[in-house]
Amino acid sequence: MIAYQKALTHNELLYFTIGGIYYMNFSLLSSVSLICFCSVFSSMTAAAAPAKIYHWVDDNGISHYSDTAVLGTTEIQVVNTNVVTSNNLKPETTPENLKQETTSENKAGVKEDPAIIYQAEIISPENDSPLRSNNGSIDIQVKIMPEKKPAQKLQLFLDGKALGSPQISSTIRADNIDRGTHQIQVQLLDESGTVIARTQVVTVHLLRISIQ
Repeated sequence: MIAYQKALTHNELLYFTIGGIYYMNFSLLSSVSLICFCSVFSSMTAAAAPAKIYHWVDDNGISHYSDTAVLGTTEIQVVNTNVVTSNNLKPETTPENLKQETTSENKAGVKEDPAIIYQAEIISPENDSPLRSNNGSIDIQVKIMPEKKPAQKLQLFLDGKALGSPQISSTIRADNIDRGTHQIQVQLLDESGTVIARTQVVTVHLLRISIQ
């Protein structure tokens, strides 16, 4: 317990001594000074628990304050309301923040269609097969999985070179092909003409009857 006794000098100093120890006379402090003292005292206590100060007035009318409760004292609750924790901090609301939040919500709510992976295969003629055609025609049948879109086209390649124009039908005919061995391949093109799938290379042996 902190004990106080009145021992003022003729100058009415704010401090007095007992046994060589200085004590503060709170009766001479202004109300503003007293509030400042309480604020400093409360900031020195643990942040988790409110500060406690006990007040009493002696027989001489002098106010006393202590951090220990005794008979006849009145408890003064001093709560530090200036403490701010990081959990309570919120970002400032600005147009930029609102725009970012809206964009994030839109991205989270919109589901983009996954890219379609096409597979193309020549199912006719078979690889390394002999073909007899006196007019030099070769019919190529292409299978696309999944089914291609109407705007997508197929481009035939014969011996590594594009033959004719891209077409929509999955059945392609090559006419007036010279007899001999040839390599056939077909490419699937999207709406912009970009290759999105290729078939395997099929080798055929074209037989034609020569008329002397």
